[in-house]
Amino acid sequence: MNKLLIIRTPFQAWLAERVLIEEKVDSFDLVYFTQNNSIEDNYYYQKLALKAKRSEYIFVLSHRINVLSLIFFKLRSRSWYNYSQYHTIFCASIDAFYITSLIRSNHNCRLITFDDGTSNIDTKSSYSYFKESRSIRDVFYRFLLNGLSLTQVKTLIDKHYTMYDGYENIVDSSKIFFLDKLKRSSYEEKSTTKTYFIGAPFEEIRSDKEIKRLEKYLEDWNFSAYVTHPREKKLLRIRAETLDKKGQIAEEAILENAKDASIILIGGNLSSVMLNIGHICKEVIVIIPERSKITKNIARMSIDFGFTVIFI
Repeated sequence: MNKLLIIRTPFQAWLAERVLIEEKVDSFDLVYFTQNNSIEDNYYYQKLALKAKRSEYIFVLSHRINVLSLIFFKLRSRSWYNYSQYHTIFCASIDAFYITSLIRSNHNCRLITFDDGTSNIDTKSSYSYFKESRSIRDVFYRFLLNGLSLTQVKTLIDKHYTMYDGYENIVDSSKIFFLDKLKRSSYEEKSTTKTYFIGAPFEEIRSDKEIKRLEKYLEDWNFSAYVTHPREKKLLRIRAETLDKKGQIAEEAILENAKDASIILIGGNLSSVMLNIGHICKEVIVIIPERSKITKNIARMSIDFGFTVIFI
């Protein structure tokens, strides 16, 4: 039976490999959408493409008018609408209209989803998968691309894979299947410690004033490495060398670089990296703006995971 894997980020690709193993899938087609064309995107696309029967890497630059990017993605992927009717589709980005349009075109397909980071468990954020957008703009985009609403996608989901046990997710608990967390020997046995700053696309989530305040706060801190985010265009000016991830996602790169050392993660935002390996770190510190509208929610989630929260 034909199976299609749809990917949009390196983290999704990394997690999808584990989902395919759980589902015992050894034959599939692959379409990888990206607006970043990062080293990580190319690394994980090539890794998955080696196993796929048919694959395509679709890179579209971000446009100031967002709908143009969405239309270009749809146009660039039009051959996938005619190629085959898929029995099963695997994906994570259930809010991307050009992806849900592809799902809609495969009538009666079985939909298996997996986590796309904090959007799957952050019930309060405006960027989460829990709030249906009612804006005229999004309704128009959905109509234009013949996409599905969040509610429609969720009703189609047959199974959802997650690493976040104990948290509400996008479907009923009866449809949730848990993937094992990343493992590592206990940090208490380590004699040395490495401290990593976890980057983020700060220009998308913080004001210039908040970014400068964070840089000021961190100016005297010493980091073993700065772990960049694939969408991060402008790195913070702090004392840290950039970690060479060799195309890997941050989680894998950090564990490989740390070797036998204990790990401390520090970041200016609660990231999926922290959620995914925080349980095997000596400490995780989340530094957030005291007066930001998202502060309360980030602080709550960070504390729930046992992380230290610092307000600046």
